Amino acid sequence: MSKTVATEKMSKSEAARKLLESLQGDLRTLSSEGKRKHANVKEVAEAVQLKLRTISSRNEDILSGLVPASNEIIQPFVLGCETKNPKLVQICLASVQKLISHEAISMTAANSIINMLWHLMEAGLEELKLLQTAILLLTTNSVVQHESLAKALVLCFRLHFTKDSTTINTAAAIIKQLVSVVFERVLTEDKVPSQALVEEISLEELKTGSKVPPKSLQPCAGDAYLLFQDLCQLVNADQPFWLVGMTEMTRTFGLELLEAVLTAFPSIFAQHKEFSFLLKERVCPLVIKLFSPSLKYRQGQPTPASPTPAEKPFFPIVVRLLRIVGTLIQNYYNLLMTECEIFLSLLVKFLEPEKPVWQRCLALEVLHKLSVQPDLIRSFCMSYDMKPHSTKVFRDMVNGVGAFTQSQFVNVPGGPATQGKTPDVVGTPPSLVGGLPVGGGVSPQPALMYRGVWIPLMMVIPQGQTRPTFLEMLDKIEPPAIPDGYGLSLAFYFLMETVRSVQLLVEGVSVSQMDLVNKQENVQDDPDKEVKEELINSSWCGMLAALSLLVDASTDESATEAVLKSLQIFASLCGQLKMTTPRDAFITAICKSSLPPHYTLTVLNTSQSSQSVQKDHTRSSSQDLQTYGNEAMERSQVVAVGTPLPTASLPIGAHSGPVMLTAKNLQCMRALLNLAHCHGGILDTAWHLVLTTLQHLVWILGLKPSSGGSLVAKQQVNEASNAVITTAVMADMPVLSAVLSRLFESSRYLNDVALHHLIDALCKLSSESMELAYSNRVSPL
Repeated sequence: MSKTVATEKMSKSEAARKLLESLQGDLRTLSSEGKRKHANVKEVAEAVQLKLRTISSRNEDILSGLVPASNEIIQPFVLGCETKNPKLVQICLASVQKLISHEAISMTAANSIINMLWHLMEAGLEELKLLQTAILLLTTNSVVQHESLAKALVLCFRLHFTKDSTTINTAAAIIKQLVSVVFERVLTEDKVPSQALVEEISLEELKTGSKVPPKSLQPCAGDAYLLFQDLCQLVNADQPFWLVGMTEMTRTFGLELLEAVLTAFPSIFAQHKEFSFLLKERVCPLVIKLFSPSLKYRQGQPTPASPTPAEKPFFPIVVRLLRIVGTLIQNYYNLLMTECEIFLSLLVKFLEPEKPVWQRCLALEVLHKLSVQPDLIRSFCMSYDMKPHSTKVFRDMVNGVGAFTQSQFVNVPGGPATQGKTPDVVGTPPSLVGGLPVGGGVSPQPALMYRGVWIPLMMVIPQGQTRPTFLEMLDKIEPPAIPDGYGLSLAFYFLMETVRSVQLLVEGVSVSQMDLVNKQENVQDDPDKEVKEELINSSWCGMLAALSLLVDASTDESATEAVLKSLQIFASLCGQLKMTTPRDAFITAICKSSLPPHYTLTVLNTSQSSQSVQKDHTRSSSQDLQTYGNEAMERSQVVAVGTPLPTASLPIGAHSGPVMLTAKNLQCMRALLNLAHCHGGILDTAWHLVLTTLQHLVWILGLKPSSGGSLVAKQQVNEASNAVITTAVMADMPVLSAVLSRLFESSRYLNDVALHHLIDALCKLSSESMELAYSNRVSPL
């Protein structure tokens, strides 16, 4: 160990010796270059050479001798820079950088160097070298503090607003690094216990603003406080208190610096009340004020007559504001509950159809970021939705995105028809004919199709991740063109992630399906029962409407699968919490998706009056074929044609027309079977819905009981039932039959109550069939 220490000491001593030799060489060059025109430079350089020889001879540790004398040692270099001679300036700056990098600079010398750099900046000389020297001076150690630190920062800001593009970009990068350094010093300072008495904070004094930091803060924290305070001042177009000498500042750059600090240093704002005060009193009001043009602007509406015309939202400002809003919600929610309620409401408001499409997409990118964080979703629900007089923020988020999804398919401001393009008509997508790809090896693009509007799903985002595109466009001045389907794709992933987050909050870590019944039995003892119920109550209506639309409109198998999985998850969660109304609503949605459209009113809305039911079901077979021959066939290939199952509530004439099942109907049928198989313990009275739907599907497919008890389709054209099944689906029939059989075999795992509900549903189906037979109609059995 001692050997290592000795080696380090030797290396430091050698480095100091080399520094001394280099300085002597620089001073000789300076003396030689200045002897004709700058005698004072030559004179001081020679005097410092003697000083260095003295230090070398008297000090075993050369650096310890250099630091106290550093202000005197730099004088020839300061004088050399004052000559403004390019050659002398370059020599002097290089020498000063050597001293700084070896930490041979005292606080007094550092102040002299900053003054030297300031004069060179005002003279417009060696701008890049000035920036290099400044960042070296501020990052090597902490000798530069307080007013000198402010002056060094202002120097860099001033260089950011010169005319040379290289200097501008270099200065921007250096300013960002220096702002970070100022706050990193606070983290270092906070790690060292302070013996000083902490003074009480006076919030009234903080409100006025000052060039003097709060007395309750330590030195580095005081500098960081004044810097952050002045950044807020500058963004608000006010004069800074501490950064004296600022001549220019752009709002965009200021917002970027604020965001960088807020993103990287949340612990400082949480630990120091003075900083959290700046958040509440400076940052949040500033953000709300700058959002004003975005809130007032209505796309496509006439501008009201007024002496001051309405200001349009400016893309670069809105992008940076939304990035800050995202950071504030994610990192400072506990400090800013009231403010975050406002911000979340703003995000939902930005989804309205009258807003520019780029603004709506930016808001969706932020909401998508929030949706992947279950703890935030839980906090929103507890802090807002569960409070009697608060905005129902989580509900509004889900409803807002759901409304955005629906708006994409209707001719309203902000929908596809008003975004610079004509809505696609049925059959427009060239890759699809009857749900099949055109040409060899061509796959149809995943898309949604509804009411004659075809919109692509244009990206794939892995579960739990976000990939914002437009929030990253800090270099754009004008709003970029938004690709078709981008907003709808974001809404799709927001909904999927929100379902996943709610599932994690209700179920906790992933649980096996065998545990679900136990969880349901213990739900009354769950301390979080109210929160979990509110999560469902706030979201289920908006979620059901959006997911039902998506499963109906989807033309892609994997997208349909994701939506069906979300419907199953929500049905299961509602069942676990014994919330029967939303549970049955989600199960009904899956059932409806499994059946031909006109079946839904018959099987699943039996409470309707017989008159309205009859009206909906006396269409001719040609009308049925025409209905299905439009969008349903475009979305998915027809794979089976059969007859509807006679139902007691309908007149005899209503059963005559053929009905068709698509590949998507069968996909939904498999989802329904999966729900019943995996979540049978929570279905309760909904077993009747599930079994009735499966009974109708089995009838349409022409499946008949075999001698072993399983259901089979014995031929592609089943004369007895008039069912026609495509070859592709014939191969799936044994699989469907096996799943149906396993559904009843797995009932042995149900508890007594769940088994009772299953048997009750079977008895009810049997009774309905017997009633049908009694009425001299064809029995489905």
